[in-house]
Amino acid sequence: MSPKRALRQRTSDKRNALCPEDRESRAALIRERLFAQPEFEQSSYILFYAAFGSEVPTLTMLEASLKAGKKVALPITDTENNSLVLRGVDDLSTLFVSKYGIPEPVVACTCDCAPTEIDLVIVPGMVFDECGNRIGYGGGYYDRFLSQVEAAIPRLSIAYELQIVPLIPKESHDLPVDKIITERRVIVAEESRRLRGESIWGY
Repeated sequence: MSPKRALRQRTSDKRNALCPEDRESRAALIRERLFAQPEFEQSSYILFYAAFGSEVPTLTMLEASLKAGKKVALPITDTENNSLVLRGVDDLSTLFVSKYGIPEPVVACTCDCAPTEIDLVIVPGMVFDECGNRIGYGGGYYDRFLSQVEAAIPRLSIAYELQIVPLIPKESHDLPVDKIITERRVIVAEESRRLRGESIWGY
């Protein structure tokens, strides 16, 4: 088993062991910290994701974002083209569970959203380190998507503290996130800022 796969499996086991009540209480703390970040406060169109399995629950975050007057986009996984298709969503009741178990937008109930409209990306992941490196679910969809997004667009992740490890083995195509928000702290990933040009950041 590769080091990345082993890290993914160990972290998945820990995350799956959390009871639903514990996940929700931790998620409330994460939501509070996320919404207090300047990147979130200043955003108008957020690429979020609908959580599945034992991920940090995002439904209340999506609802609160819409109530705050922000636009929200969710991705559809395009397996034929190995890419993410973005759809603007204003009614969360229209989501359906895809064959991969991920809640996704129904095209007919949503609107087109170009990557250039997004001014904040919330990036999912299974494992993170304090440099902003992440291990996803193995498909590489977000690394490919982020490579096409403007460098100035902030990339934030939300995770439980148990998903943070000292160091993740990094490959050339891996793209770090700028901040990781957990129930205990906000991790600012200086490496990500250096890679994309620290001068672009205004905070």
